[in-house]
Amino acid sequence: MKNLLFILSAFLFFSCEAPEKVEPVKVLSPTAAAIKNYKETFEWSKGFESWSKVPTTEDYHMVAPLIGLEATGAAEIEEIIFGFVNETELKQELVDIVELGSYITCFLKLTTKTGETFDGVEVFQVDEEGRVDKIWAL
Repeated sequence: MKNLLFILSAFLFFSCEAPEKVEPVKVLSPTAAAIKNYKETFEWSKGFESWSKVPTTEDYHMVAPLIGLEATGAAEIEEIIFGFVNETELKQELVDIVELGSYITCFLKLTTKTGETFDGVEVFQVDEEGRVDKIWAL
């Protein structure tokens, strides 16, 4: 009886052991990979130049409601959004990037030239051709 109890205990111990955690492989679309590269190599002084390598629609739109910025099209985004980035010497650290359907989400640590740091999230919506059409900076 003791042997049976020992065998059952051992069986329960090994069968209830948590499986080893396996990290899923992240395969990003070409657009998400371009955004990831842009974020990982970001330099505020070359922001728009770097960003222009990401495929976008002609009239893509960006809104950053917390800081009151909104722009449509490359010229406005360069002037308004990257004007702010240059003025504040904004530094970005990519914490994670997640792609789900037509949405790409970047989780960021942001730092201004005054040393102010805060967390940020950017959501990119892409069209059927994989071009960024809308951006929300939250």
